[in-house]
This record gives sequence, C-alpha cells and structure tokens, in this order.
Amino acid sequence: MCSDMNIISNLPEYVKPKNVGLMFFSMEPDKFFPYTQIDIVQFPDGLGGDNIIENTFKGPIHQQLREALQFIKNTIITQKVVKYPDRAEADRFFNYPYAAVEEALSNAVYHRAYDVREPIEVRIEHDRIEIVSFPGPDRSVTQEGLKKYRVSNRRYRNKRIGDFLKELHLTEGRNTEFKKILDALEENGSPKPEFETDDDHSYFISRLFVHEAFLKEEPKRSQKGAEKEPKRSQKRRR
Repeated sequence: MCSDMNIISNLPEYVKPKNVGLMFFSMEPDKFFPYTQIDIVQFPDGLGGDNIIENTFKGPIHQQLREALQFIKNTIITQKVVKYPDRAEADRFFNYPYAAVEEALSNAVYHRAYDVREPIEVRIEHDRIEIVSFPGPDRSVTQEGLKKYRVSNRRYRNKRIGDFLKELHLTEGRNTEFKKILDALEENGSPKPEFETDDDHSYFISRLFVHEAFLKEEPKRSQKGAEKEPKRSQKRRR
C-alpha cells in the first residue's frame, strides 16, 4: 500500500520512507524535520504588552493544520449581527472570514521549506492576523505582483504535499489562493489583504485585517464603562 501511495522508496533492497510519508504518516515529523509545527501567538495587550498567549500544534502536517484552523475558528473568529428597525434582514459579518484564514494558512503549509528550522507563525493582534512562513515565494513572484494580487508561478516547492492536501480538500494547488482570499474578504466587507516578501525572498507574510466594525466597538465599550463607573461610585457613597 505504501508503495502504491508512493510514500516509500521503490528500491527493494533499501526500503525507507520518503519525506512526504514522514510528514503525513509520522506522529512526530518534527523528529525528522525540526520545527515542523504551527505556532499561534496572541497579543491581547498589543505588541508592547506583558501578556502573550502561545499555542503550538504538532503532529502530521495535515492534522496540525486542521487543529490550528479549528482553534482559530473556535477562539479567534467572531460574528457580529446588526439589526435595523426598518427592515427584517440583519447584517451578519465576521471579524475575519474563515475561508480567507483557511486558504492563507493552508498556503503556508503547502509552500514552506521544511529544511528551514523555523515554524509557521500565526500572529494575532487586535486589528490583524499575520501568517509568517519561511522562505519566501519562488523568484518568479515579484513584490509588484504581490501588491496587485497577480502570481503566474507554476513551480511548486512541495508538489507531493500539495497532492495530499488537495486530496484532503485543504487546498487546490492551482494558484487560486489569492482569488479565494480576495473573494472571501470582499463578501465579508473586510479590507483587502497584504502579501509581503523581501528582495531575497527569505520570508512570506499573509496579512489579513479585521473588519472595521470590530475596531469601532472597542472605544464604545470603554466609553460606556467610563460613564457607568462614576454612577456606581456615587451609590456607594450614599
């Protein structure tokens, strides 16, 4: 079966697992490829705050991807419902559309280099999500192309990984990730994303911005709290 799946070598005198076999069918692929993991780091008080919440997901790469996405879906993504007095339909939107996060993180797992000893890092701040992976895209992908969301690259760093992720319905592997991310953000009413690399193509960042409605609600809450506080203190004095 392993031979039919092409996850072991085909030499009968020297049978050993291929890299893709270790990544998908070993419970500890980080033993063979250090830092094969996804780190989700939250900054609830901002980058300069004292509180940092870290969660690390290990195991077969498709399993860690699914668990990281489920964690983001359950913990980070929030829906907001706005009702209107003059019509029955309410507006519903999310701080981040799940489809966009799923596509961006799956793309990072697909295209990262597993010989680079750096994890995939998902950085969550109050106004954005940044997904950082190493190294950057192929040399044919330009910074100008990333700004215009146009990539014509047909060279895939991890073709076999892409094949498995496609079979598991976690990615399509046809350079459709930008279009899917843009469509999901537009449908949700979110700002457009940013994709970043440097001249040496040493890293790649997918940056998704929070829906503006979730930025407006924070000052309102703090203002209400400030207004209520003096009233409570006055009652105590009485």
